[in-house]
Amino acid sequence: MKLINRLGYCLAAGLPLIALAACSGGGPSEPPPEVSSIVLDTVPTGDTAGIYIAADDGLFARQGLNVKIVLVGGAGNGLGDLQTGKAELAEGNYVSFILAQIAGRFAAPDPADALVIGPPRPVDIRIIADTSQMQPGNQALYVMPDAPYKTVPDLVRDHATVGVNQLHNVGTLLLGSLLASFGYPVGAVRQVTAPLTQLPRLLARHEISAAWLPDPFGTEAEQEYGAVPLADFDQGSLQNFPIGTVAGNASWVRDHPRTVAAFLRAFEQGQQIADTNRAAAEQALLRNGVVPSRMVAATMTLPTYPLSMDVPEMQRVPDAMLEFGIIGRPYDITRMIQPENGEVG
Repeated sequence: MKLINRLGYCLAAGLPLIALAACSGGGPSEPPPEVSSIVLDTVPTGDTAGIYIAADDGLFARQGLNVKIVLVGGAGNGLGDLQTGKAELAEGNYVSFILAQIAGRFAAPDPADALVIGPPRPVDIRIIADTSQMQPGNQALYVMPDAPYKTVPDLVRDHATVGVNQLHNVGTLLLGSLLASFGYPVGAVRQVTAPLTQLPRLLARHEISAAWLPDPFGTEAEQEYGAVPLADFDQGSLQNFPIGTVAGNASWVRDHPRTVAAFLRAFEQGQQIADTNRAAAEQALLRNGVVPSRMVAATMTLPTYPLSMDVPEMQRVPDAMLEFGIIGRPYDITRMIQPENGEVG
């Protein structure tokens, strides 16, 4: 199984031998990062617990980094901030980053954002970390209890509306896999778009028939509006599916190898805490406004938090994108996670 860890990243980034100790375990000989402050955009889901723990517990600060974390509505917003220079790194779902990389350009997902971002811009992205993998109950398709839909075929029967945050993105991929397990194409239902924060309310108002909701939005919809899960997305070929990642522009990642290495040292410590200490993950998400209440934090389903980038696991994302028609040709994920002169070990 191929893994990219801190030492592998430093070798790939071409750091001199004197700096390798910083990547292999840390110590007083670590060279300082090229910059001391960076902005990291994150999407408000449970995927980000390790990042917030690293910030709240001073793990980034110990590496000489001041990381300003900014909540954004989706990975597309993070991509926009990478392109305008508002952020150095962005956390979001793999699908968004892969789509932009394959297209070679980024256009604002929302017309309002286009006023700020401007015309489509060239894109070259490098993935530096894997933030989360889906677990049972972590992402589900929700309906209201009084809706006439008790099964997935019921939705197909009425060609019902299903809310996702963006078309042809991770919600579409998960929906496509679920429908395929019943023998239906993704076009058997109608997808409508709205920000993740609005989907629970739209569902409660019956403005949409069903909604793809990752936690904490699914748990919030259950507790606040009485929504019920119709189907879990963690099944079949998408069990334990990679969801969240951290990426930056290739030029910035290439020009700031010590900053990236420092970020990863702290990030991996945060990930380890999030993956082994449920209470710490809950507190981090609650403290930083990712979840709205202690009740949601205590009852939501968390993903798992990987400590290193597992290439075969990550390759599952573009493979699924191809299977469910989001991309038209095979794509090798190492094009995005392996610097041009690097190694995967």
